[in-house]
Amino acid sequence: MPEQKKRGRQPDANSKSGQIRELLKTGMSAGDIAKKLGCTPALVYNVKARLSGGAKKRGPGRPPKAASAPASHDGLAGILEAVKGSENERLRLRAALEKIQAVLSAALA
Repeated sequence: MPEQKKRGRQPDANSKSGQIRELLKTGMSAGDIAKKLGCTPALVYNVKARLSGGAKKRGPGRPPKAASAPASHDGLAGILEAVKGSENERLRLRAALEKIQAVLSAALA
């Protein structure tokens, strides 16, 4: 069975990234490498990350809303608690609106 090649472009020692890889092996800083080769430090850090294998594995993204919802809605008791909380919030907001209406009425009178 023939040896399987990696997907994508193969590293080339003559390319800019190949030159960066060689200079990284010497211990030169990213800023110095960027100045020497006429590239951005971001490119040097990108090549450095790929060299160490850090750019291949991505971290988890934002979890879906369903997963971040509180787990307090257990059966009927949880639903009842959620309804009571919503009703309390509705009453609190209604009282605030009535106060705002009273202030506006007094100001316009």
